[in-house]
Amino acid sequence: MKPSMKLFVALLLVVMCLMTSEIGGPMVVEGRTCQSQSHKFKGACLSNTNCVNVCKTEGFPGGKCRGFRRRCFCTKHC
Repeated sequence: MKPSMKLFVALLLVVMCLMTSEIGGPMVVEGRTCQSQSHKFKGACLSNTNCVNVCKTEGFPGGKCRGFRRRCFCTKHC
């Protein structure tokens, strides 16, 4: 390879590394969120607040309305 081509490849690799990493700040690792359909929620889920309250009675920290049929799904970190 010519010296100019080697320099170009090296610069390209440095630019790619800079684009894919967070420089200057801590890396934040997000955990997975597991979902389970609520067993106690009745009817169509129209309010996330109601869903969260029902999910808390089932031992989950959160919940949200999902899907075409608007079901309540309880969420927790896995």
